[in-house]
Amino acid sequence: MKIDFKQTIVRLLFSEKIFLALLAGGVFVLLFSSVSFAPTKMTDSDLNDVQGQALFSITQYTNSTMSSGGWVGTGSSNVVRISLGIDMEMNAHIRSFKLGYYDGGWDQDTTNYFWGGLDHTTSPLKWQGLFVDFGFDNISNNATRTLNYIEIGTMSASGMVRGTINTINGMALSAGTGQNAGVMLRQTASGTRTIHFDNAIMSFVFAARYRYTDEDGEGTPNLSGIFIKIPSYDTDLTT
Repeated sequence: MKIDFKQTIVRLLFSEKIFLALLAGGVFVLLFSSVSFAPTKMTDSDLNDVQGQALFSITQYTNSTMSSGGWVGTGSSNVVRISLGIDMEMNAHIRSFKLGYYDGGWDQDTTNYFWGGLDHTTSPLKWQGLFVDFGFDNISNNATRTLNYIEIGTMSASGMVRGTINTINGMALSAGTGQNAGVMLRQTASGTRTIHFDNAIMSFVFAARYRYTDEDGEGTPNLSGIFIKIPSYDTDLTT
C-alpha cells in the first residue's frame, strides 16, 4: 500500500524578534507574579467541601467474603477485582466472533453477531460499570502462586444480543437447551438466537480452572476454556 505525505509549513505572521520579546515578557510575569502556585495544606473544612469519585477500585475477596462479591466461590482461594466506573452503550455488528480453539472446535463461535439494535440508531446494549477479576491460589506465596482464571465484563448489562450460535459455552443460565449443571454447550447450524439482558451479568471467563456455582448452590468444578455468563436465550427464526 502506497502512502503519500505532504509537507506542511507553518509561517509566523510576525517577526521572530517580536515573538521572542513576547515570550520573554510572559516568562517574566510568571516568575514575578504575586500569585503563588506552591502546594498548600488543606484543612479538614477545605477537604469537606471537595467532592470526587475514583475511576477504579481494587478489592480482594477470600473464601469467607466471596458471597459479598456476587458469587459463592469460584474454586480459587483469592479473587482480586478491579472495578471500573465506566458506562458503555454499544451498537455493534460482528460478522464472525470466535474464541478458544481447542481439539478441533471453538468455545465461542457466533456469526452475524449483533450487540444492541440491528442498526446504530436504536436499542444499544448498555454496560453499567466494568470489572476484571483475577482468581488465584496461594496469592501471597511467590513460589506457588497460581492464576486460575481471568473474568472480564459487567454486573449490569441491559439490552439485546443476537446471532447464529454455532457453539457457545455458557454459564449462569436460568434455562436453555443443552444445560448441564449450570454449564451449557450449545451447537446449532441454523436460526438466530436472541439473548435479552435486564440488569444481568454479562462476562467472559478465560479459565484454566474454574468452579461454577449456580443459584441453588450446586457447583461444577475444574472447568477450563472460555465461557460467557448470560441469562437464558430464545430461538428467533423470524429476524
